[in-house]
Amino acid sequence: MQGGNPVNKSNEEKNMVRYALKPIKTILKKHHDGEVSDEAVVYVRDILLDFTEFLAEESVKDFNEMNQRRQEHGLPILKRLDRFTFKNVFERFFKQIKDKNIGEVGNLMVLLCQDGAKDG
Repeated sequence: MQGGNPVNKSNEEKNMVRYALKPIKTILKKHHDGEVSDEAVVYVRDILLDFTEFLAEESVKDFNEMNQRRQEHGLPILKRLDRFTFKNVFERFFKQIKDKNIGEVGNLMVLLCQDGAKDG
């Protein structure tokens, strides 16, 4: 992944998931007695969307590599992207974060948060 947001979404794409704002705001307010700004909710939503996009891209890449190995062994390819593939990518991602020195700027969440701060 290169610098900047991992995925540049159009405003139209982000508007398609506007319905996701209310549940996010509810979760944020559950942990804070005061008000939560709409800007904060949109910021969190955008981070979640970017992470989901990253997770999907990496999962499909892993899935395709697995199918290539299956073909090499004479096995039929799988067509359905399953929970197991996403789970492996998710766990691998968070293991990499855990294993990194906190001072390094190498993980997705740090990059997403830095990019989001520039958007304002």
